[in-house]
Amino acid sequence: MNVIVAGKHPMPQWLPMDAAVVHCTEGIGIWEWASNDQGAEPDVVMACCGDTPTLEILAATSILREHLPELKVRVVNVVDLMKLEPSTEHPHGLSDLDYDSIFTKDKHIVFGFHGYPWLIHRLTYRRANQNLHVAGTSRRARSRRRSTSASRTASIASTSSVT
Repeated sequence: MNVIVAGKHPMPQWLPMDAAVVHCTEGIGIWEWASNDQGAEPDVVMACCGDTPTLEILAATSILREHLPELKVRVVNVVDLMKLEPSTEHPHGLSDLDYDSIFTKDKHIVFGFHGYPWLIHRLTYRRANQNLHVAGTSRRARSRRRSTSASRTASIASTSSVT
């Protein structure tokens, strides 16, 4: 079966075609162009999976840059959710070393995902870094989460240590 998923509205193209092919093939990556950690240890990791969560995370990152310019933010985009699993559990999974190099071992991770938050927690529960906050919209809590995502992100950012 072939399935084509297309939205009704034009969406930004975040990567040039060559980079998009590499990114989709790898299934996960740090978006250096959207990050300001310059390859150093970030204060917070803003991750996303999906078109709308990507827009939301990039908007939140923009707000953080405006109001907390000294905060080092790393933006991670996930195309293949199975990358979150350990490599011992799934053939697409990342090794612990690779996962930690992307998400760190101890920094807060705000993960934008418009599915059930427990899915992301289930995929990452064996990882060292358990500072994971899924900003999603499950069917029951869609409207409540939209209003609190921005305040939760700001709260997490303000508690991160800034050097």
